[in-house]
Amino acid sequence: MTIVTALLFVALPVFAGGSAEKSTTTKQGPVTLSLLVYGAATAQAYAAMTKEYQSETGNTLDFTDLTNNQQTVLRARLNSGNAPDIFMTSAYADDLAYKDYTYNLTNEPFIKDLEPATLSGVTVNGQVTGFPLVVQAYSFIYNKALFAKAGITTLPTTLDQYKAVAEQLQSKGIQPFATGFRDWWVLPQTAWGSLAPTIETKYGGYEKFVNDLNSGALTFEKIPEMSFVSDLLDMVKKYGGPRPSESDYNDQVAKMGAGKVAMIHQGDWAITSIQKIDPKIQLGFLRTPVAAGASKAGIMYDSNITLRVSKTSPYLKQALAFLNWIATSPYTKQTWFPKTAQNVAAVKGAGTPDNMLDEAAQKLIAEGVPTYPWYYQRFPTGLEQGLGVVLQAYTSGQTNREQTLAALDAAYQKTANANK
Repeated sequence: MTIVTALLFVALPVFAGGSAEKSTTTKQGPVTLSLLVYGAATAQAYAAMTKEYQSETGNTLDFTDLTNNQQTVLRARLNSGNAPDIFMTSAYADDLAYKDYTYNLTNEPFIKDLEPATLSGVTVNGQVTGFPLVVQAYSFIYNKALFAKAGITTLPTTLDQYKAVAEQLQSKGIQPFATGFRDWWVLPQTAWGSLAPTIETKYGGYEKFVNDLNSGALTFEKIPEMSFVSDLLDMVKKYGGPRPSESDYNDQVAKMGAGKVAMIHQGDWAITSIQKIDPKIQLGFLRTPVAAGASKAGIMYDSNITLRVSKTSPYLKQALAFLNWIATSPYTKQTWFPKTAQNVAAVKGAGTPDNMLDEAAQKLIAEGVPTYPWYYQRFPTGLEQGLGVVLQAYTSGQTNREQTLAALDAAYQKTANANK
């Protein structure tokens, strides 16, 4: 499975929708659209898009690009009535979390220009709530030259094999990992992928798994495979250098680009920053070790980053026109996605990125390596950061395994109850 199937919700939320002409009054002439985004592209890529869009339409784009506190800033703006014209969120659970602020895109003409598989994460009861922007892959990334220098010819797929590779790298004076643990969002990505196939086969699939967590019928303390998650994090920490809790995303990128570490757990979005340091570096994806065994080791691959239009935007017509431009413009399809942002687009007919990590992911998929959806984005909105902070406490030595499971359950139920 490469793209997760649509969620089935019991609730029947009503999303604001209809034609743009029936919405708030729109300003005539050039306008500036405000966008609150994170992580899908670099600031330079958004600047290039702004320049081209202004050239073609006369309208301009004002991007606010955040990473660690995007959700907090977005909620504050929405609650204060100062919503961005367009804002970026995750898919899945965020479809419901932001339903009261979101314009219904179901009948917009550009929906037909999006890859059908990418719409599953933004569709609720047949209603399209957001615009899937890119398809992304993540797992462990490795430096091929450092693996060769250490004499590693067989790529690891199990935790024991990863440990053996790490020992072999260390014996050659090469630091195996840069952890990224200082950034809370790195930890859930590192942790939850290792449970993906187990959830499919043992816990009734992703929807049932999350529903059971939401209701309290299932807890992290009742999931024996959580010991594998701890083992994985312990392994990365052990081989993650002298101060593993101080490593963040920038540290991962800098050390990978400088050839100082052999592996990082990151996604295809990291390639541009790494290649700025070493344009000739050769990287690949490794399969994430999983609790279900070597044959199920794979990569996480999904369309999760979503653009949503504020239903109260005074520039609603222009905001919808901007999304139409993204979906249909020769510039976005043949230049911005594949060359500037270097991302796999969710729109039909877009060019293939000149991105070795996307190429590596596609090669693995072609070879039949399992791919898994970003299922944890089904968790109640706002929980990803809470669970990431709990995992940070574990990797920094503040809590043991038993305390961590209890803290994960407490954080989950607190957010789940708040979202009821």
